[in-house]
Amino acid sequence: MDVNDVITIDCMYERPRHAASFLMVENGEAVFVETNTVHAVPLLLDSLKQNGVAPERVRYIIVTHIHFDHAGGTSVLLDHCPNATIICHPRAQRHLVDPTRLIESATRVYGAEEFRRLYMPMHSIAESRVHSVYDGAQMTFGERTFTFVHTRGHANHHMVIHDSKSGGVFTGDAFGVEYDDERRSNRPFLLCSSAPTDFDPDEALASVDKVLSFHPSRLFLTHYGELTEVSAAAAVLKEAIGRLAAVARSAADLNRRGHELLAFCAAGVERTIQELADTCGATLTENDNTAFKAHIHINAQGLAVYAEKLMTGDTP
Repeated sequence: MDVNDVITIDCMYERPRHAASFLMVENGEAVFVETNTVHAVPLLLDSLKQNGVAPERVRYIIVTHIHFDHAGGTSVLLDHCPNATIICHPRAQRHLVDPTRLIESATRVYGAEEFRRLYMPMHSIAESRVHSVYDGAQMTFGERTFTFVHTRGHANHHMVIHDSKSGGVFTGDAFGVEYDDERRSNRPFLLCSSAPTDFDPDEALASVDKVLSFHPSRLFLTHYGELTEVSAAAAVLKEAIGRLAAVARSAADLNRRGHELLAFCAAGVERTIQELADTCGATLTENDNTAFKAHIHINAQGLAVYAEKLMTGDTP
């Protein structure tokens, strides 16, 4: 088992060490944090088997938010875990019960063929099996107390979870995406995730501070794994958020529109990656460079949406 009995499961999402689910076992019962996609479900069930837990003994399945690389496999995993309850943000609950609108939105982002390849099948979940938690709610699981904190910036339906036993925080996307998968850089090399449609840099910075308010000894990043250099990671992430926010604001000031806006944002994301890699002393692998292509595309879309909000005055 991992440190403090938090087991990291590599979901093999597109490549190794890109997306994780986390498993904790207390008194013969289990809880998952994150489910990744339907393709990860066999890996999650195998981890239960390896740790001597029957699927019937899974008590909770917690998702930080409902983007499909975090929660796409939830409905199918729940089919195998008949006594489990889903724990989520209140804004996420209705989309887990009926994912139709979320599927339609994501299909527009990814394209129909790519979306089916990555995330289908999935189905609705009975409302009685989905429980939402308010900001600051706590829940006991064995020797652990989970504290749930709502964290906007990446998504309005996002939350993080502090675990009293490990002293860590499950960060979802609130603490960005770590690259340099062999961790050979001078500082942790993290990038903000500005995926559409809720990116808000001020809220993203506030979410980092909410995580830090727990004084965590470690972070459990969905992308990817346990990270103990908390202060250094926070500094890099805040710099990344600031740089991406500056790209969107420049696009708005220049009144970029349509394809020109998306291209401007994509160039800004690529530049930010290169500059941060240099700043962190990151030695990037071929896998990292391949992953950046998707990261640039998705992040640029989110920045474009934020820039449009700035141009129309549709921001707080």
